[in-house]
Amino acid sequence: MTNDPDQPTSGSSGDPADMPDIRIHSEPKLTRPLLITAFAGWNDAGEAATSAIRFMRRRWRATPFADIDPELFYDFTQARPTVKLDKAERVLEWPTNEFSAHHIEATGRDIILLSGIEPHVHWRRFVDNIVDLCQRHDVSGFVSLGGLLAEVSHAHPVRVGGSATDPELARLLGFDEPRTPGYQGPTGIVGVLSQTLRQRGIETASVWANIPFYVQRSPNPKGALAILQRLNNAFSFDLSLHDLEVFAARFEAQVAADLEQNPEAADYARRVVEEAADEDSIDLPSDSEPEELPDAETMVDELERFLREQRNEQE
Repeated sequence: MTNDPDQPTSGSSGDPADMPDIRIHSEPKLTRPLLITAFAGWNDAGEAATSAIRFMRRRWRATPFADIDPELFYDFTQARPTVKLDKAERVLEWPTNEFSAHHIEATGRDIILLSGIEPHVHWRRFVDNIVDLCQRHDVSGFVSLGGLLAEVSHAHPVRVGGSATDPELARLLGFDEPRTPGYQGPTGIVGVLSQTLRQRGIETASVWANIPFYVQRSPNPKGALAILQRLNNAFSFDLSLHDLEVFAARFEAQVAADLEQNPEAADYARRVVEEAADEDSIDLPSDSEPEELPDAETMVDELERFLREQRNEQE
């Protein structure tokens, strides 16, 4: 164990003693598992990433086998526990980060799904627990999912970008050859986790859906669908996405109806469509950090400026 605060703090043996915050419920036998992760919060615009994980978990009926004790990692005034009724009994549910396992016969590679919530504190300890679980199960690769607000049209197919540190992962996901991202600035928990895993010798990749920043409805099934289509093609998951395609079509119709009730926002959306029409042939950004596109605050300011201009013209 190191005393350097900028370095990982836990061991690397994969022993349960090195994972004090992970609660193991069962021990699945896994072959070369690929860890696919999504965290609610800053990295999950339109809930595109967490919706994709939920879809896979339910469609595969993936088996939960571990979770992370939330006590040290969350401010429960921000991520409050919830109460629900189960067979007339009140059940308390805490913020959860749950690991589920699934075997895919066709590929000979198992899948671990981690569906979680970006922690508020103790990020290094949180990440170290995940890394140690990866080493315990000999994880062969890591793919983080995300959604980012972008100046894109709701009426166009969702753009998917990302990157991979391994040439084979990059090829499978349809990304450029591996390269070091040029972004500098704030990052999310997936950025910290990805870098730590790379330092431990585990190849990483990221898949990001571009979500229209002016669309207020959430979750956005079009974003989840775009992510799942990319994963389906890359890893031969053979997931049936018909239900999600139906939801995505309904969602697009709902957004169109919303815009009809707000002519100013509709005018702005049409401008985005017109500008995007000339960019269809442009390669998608391949860096792993979403902040390389305009940040949400900037885009909201731009929308507000546009609406003010429209009102001034009408006066």
